[in-house]
Amino acid sequence: MCVPVDDPAMLCWLQTQLRVISAWQDELASRPDADLRQVEQLARHHDWLTEELTRLSPYRQAA
Repeated sequence: MCVPVDDPAMLCWLQTQLRVISAWQDELASRPDADLRQVEQLARHHDWLTEELTRLSPYRQAA
């Protein structure tokens, strides 16, 4: 099954995932025993998803 990129529910889900990643980053930042590699991977994923949502925003505006 393929979900079209202009589906508001899919875009909402992606934005929710971004908020979850942000909360996870905040939690890791507050832990003294946080794994630096995990923190860096999470930051890269957050940046990637942010870029993807920016790229998809023309579709959201067209919907």
